[in-house]
Amino acid sequence: MKSEVKIHGRDFTGYRIGGAIAAVVLGILLIWQIWLLFDGDSRTIPEVRWGAALINGEATQDDPSSILADEVLRARTQLQDERFRSGPSPAGDMSPLASGSGQWLTEAPVEDGYGIKLTESWARLDSDTAPLLRVSERVVGISSLPYSGSALFERPMARDWRLGIANVATHLGALAILGFSFLLALVLALRGRVPIAKGRSGKTVKRFGFLERANHWMTASGFIGLALTGLVLAYGDTVIRPFGEPLLGDLGWLATWGHVLFFPPFTLGILFMIVRWTWGNLPSRHDGRWLAKAGGFFSDGSDNPPARKFNAGQKIIFWAATLGGVVMVVSGVTLMFPFYWLDIQGMSWAMLIHALLAVLLIALFIGHIYIGTVGMQGAIEAMWNGRVDRNWAEEHHELWLAEIEGRSAQEKGSG
Repeated sequence: MKSEVKIHGRDFTGYRIGGAIAAVVLGILLIWQIWLLFDGDSRTIPEVRWGAALINGEATQDDPSSILADEVLRARTQLQDERFRSGPSPAGDMSPLASGSGQWLTEAPVEDGYGIKLTESWARLDSDTAPLLRVSERVVGISSLPYSGSALFERPMARDWRLGIANVATHLGALAILGFSFLLALVLALRGRVPIAKGRSGKTVKRFGFLERANHWMTASGFIGLALTGLVLAYGDTVIRPFGEPLLGDLGWLATWGHVLFFPPFTLGILFMIVRWTWGNLPSRHDGRWLAKAGGFFSDGSDNPPARKFNAGQKIIFWAATLGGVVMVVSGVTLMFPFYWLDIQGMSWAMLIHALLAVLLIALFIGHIYIGTVGMQGAIEAMWNGRVDRNWAEEHHELWLAEIEGRSAQEKGSG
């Protein structure tokens, strides 16, 4: 690796300084996220009091409604406890509300007199009254929302969903996005920008046509819009609320509608990519060698592993974008039209898959954006004007360059 920062008259010092500054900022954010991961907060503790009476603007524990609210909250919190400690579970202790056969709703003797038959009928446990005493697996209320399951308040299975969304997806997403961005910034600070080893030749070759580039930018814009709006929905309470609840409300409203509006261009772009580029992104024997040498990313020499139009790294991005994009679209449409073809358990899985895959794709495409912009000299020109410097093409796509130049020479000879 060359130690000088000036290569062929091009000074890359500014990129390394920028990378160092970004690495420091991202490192601080990463440490903060790791601290949040182990700060011991419990997401099962309700943050808002229910039914507390207010005296001079403050809640009082002496009011009966406050005591009742505390009991309700405590019971609801117990539903979210570990399975081996709370029901419904065979291993858990039986709730005092659970009732066996032959029991009555009251243990007090029924007095003789008027209405004794009606009282006995009400007090005796039968098929109608028994379900009222069972420990319910969910609590259903009344809702005006126009879809099935909207009135469902609690499900013991939801503790698994909450663990996946609140702990795994949230923390994994933050660690993946911040961690990968930190590593890229550190690489830029220590390694610097990947140069064109032989310098610019002054000659260019056509790499992508107008339709391919237009589709690329449409898909990229759609994904960035989806990513930003999704991050607001996922992390707005933590990141944006400290700057004011009105700001969170405005951005949350924009993100809610924007997330839906960015979906069509992303979907169309993914479908076009599948049709146009699948054949060129099939695995080949050159991919293993390219991966073994990391594509020459850590070397300033021109002897990079050979590749056709798409190298192994670009193929990874392609398959992640297409396969992951299809899953994101299907799960996203499922969430847009809840309970049309899935029950509430299926909806929970759709949301969990959508969230986990989203944060992983964001982290992966941050690397793609880095390589295509500040990480490699001459790379962005492929999708900016469709033409790349010949030396760049020779260093990174040697087989593809030989193929198009051979074809051009053949066409000239035949003409």
